Amino acid sequence: MKKKITKLLNPRLDPNFKAIFTQPTEDSRKALKSFLTAAIGRQVTKVKVIENEPAKEYAEQRGISYDINCTFDDGENAQIELQGFDREYDYGKRAEYYVSRLVSSTLEVGDDWSKVPKAYQISVLNFKYDKDKDEAIHHYTMTDIKDGARLSDTLNIIFIELSKIPPLNEENAEENLPSIVKWCKFLKEADNPEKKDLLNRLVKSEEGIMAAETTLSKLSQERWRWIIQGQIEGRERDIRSGYIAHEQKGLERGRKEGALNTAIANAKNLLRMNLGTPEQIAQAVALPLKQVLALKEEVKDEIDVK
Repeated sequence: MKKKITKLLNPRLDPNFKAIFTQPTEDSRKALKSFLTAAIGRQVTKVKVIENEPAKEYAEQRGISYDINCTFDDGENAQIELQGFDREYDYGKRAEYYVSRLVSSTLEVGDDWSKVPKAYQISVLNFKYDKDKDEAIHHYTMTDIKDGARLSDTLNIIFIELSKIPPLNEENAEENLPSIVKWCKFLKEADNPEKKDLLNRLVKSEEGIMAAETTLSKLSQERWRWIIQGQIEGRERDIRSGYIAHEQKGLERGRKEGALNTAIANAKNLLRMNLGTPEQIAQAVALPLKQVLALKEEVKDEIDVK
């Protein structure tokens, strides 16, 4: 008999996040409706998930939708995605493209403009997108740049920045927080065993989050998901290490270039003032004698021109 896994998967990784909301279970659908209701600010009672199957990365991997595409009972549409790591894309333009594509995909030939439903592109970001603002949740629509008047509310982009959400702590009255903030705290802390007691209090305060926690617990028993999680985390560490190594090489190269430029400038100044022989100057500024002799000719040309 296999030992039960008590740890929870990281819901801030894309496959795990999407799996919470795309299981063929009542808890999974309840969690999805709860999250959508919290994110868009209106009650969602019926939702249909349109699966978008990616290529499998592991032999036993079940189908997981990398983008959750939903249609509501009133014809409106939503696409939910999670960005676990900052790839330094232009996320604003990316979201505008996705939400416009979402609208265009719903129109049939012969439909008039009244048939155009609202569309929501919801991005959960595990990093700071807008570093100039403290607010974690942003809802964008098309507005007049002068007076802020909205055009039609058809295109809606919602960014949720998890890193700006305060952590769970004893001082926060979790049950009194807005639902979307509760969801953010759950996603941020669900896999943190040190916050288990505080997380339980949060989960009990919101039925949809309770359903999400139940679903995540069941998913965490599937060992192949831990393998996928390990692969993603390992790949990300490799990428980060590559960035750091590249930056360090760039800094070292910059330091060397800066030191060389300073040495050249000092050598020229000493030559202009005729302070020392080329051999003495080369030793003083740590440059090859050949290079100092070449600089002497440059300085001589400058003097001759003057």
